[in-house]
Amino acid sequence: MMGDWLEGAVDIHVHTAPAMVNRAQDDPTLARDALEAGMDAVVVKSHVVPSVGRVDAVNSALDEQILYGGITLNGSVGGLNPEAVETALELGAKIVWLPTTWARNHAARARAAGEDVFVGQRVPTETEDLEVTDGEELTADARRIVDLVAEYGAVLATGHVSPAEIDAVVDACAERGATCLINHPFFRVTDLSIDEQAALAERGAVMEYCAYAVESTPDHTVDRVAEAIERLGSDRCVLATDYGQVGNPAVPGLAAFATDVAKAGAAEKTVRRCLTETPARLLEL
Repeated sequence: MMGDWLEGAVDIHVHTAPAMVNRAQDDPTLARDALEAGMDAVVVKSHVVPSVGRVDAVNSALDEQILYGGITLNGSVGGLNPEAVETALELGAKIVWLPTTWARNHAARARAAGEDVFVGQRVPTETEDLEVTDGEELTADARRIVDLVAEYGAVLATGHVSPAEIDAVVDACAERGATCLINHPFFRVTDLSIDEQAALAERGAVMEYCAYAVESTPDHTVDRVAEAIERLGSDRCVLATDYGQVGNPAVPGLAAFATDVAKAGAAEKTVRRCLTETPARLLEL
């Protein structure tokens, strides 16, 4: 079944080495695995540095266009930094991720749990936390970033920001013509209900369901994923892994996740579109 699911598949959320923590694979190994499986693309994500430049080196060495990159707006790149975003987009970034580990929504939870480090990165202090809104409106930098993503035809992903911030980002993207991706909406730091996800999808957002969120979020199951993609429709949903943790290689992980979602009740044609057509459309492949 792995080969069947993965032919033409796109995983838009994979972590690799080099990183601040040990990872299952480095970029070249991931690329070779994806090519061998017949996949069309994988997007490499780093919480700390832009991935856009390093994937080009791998593609060039393999003489294949298989890996794509982006930039995550944590403290290590200056947070909500339009200059860093524009540079990454000029270099071919496909996805701009809003703050993850440095988002106030995530960082406050980490501090409350007594965590000083998350995925190898220092947890920020309260004065360093990043938010994309000032009250109910996006900050000036956040608005500029939305505009840049729209201008370059890239994807703005919501990272680990709060549900209220996600709501504001979706509205701004709809207003400015930017593509908005809701990262792992069932993940423990956001955990949106299916009704909330459906409302966001009606306003143009696409949901990204990840295998790692199922593993790491209490009471989250593939049954919820199957229910969500059948309700929202495959044009508003993608399946990804968010893998790269030691012991979690992404390519076999994506095949296993797709199999589990289908067994949970999602139609095969729905699962297949969430693996192929919809992510390819997002990335304009």
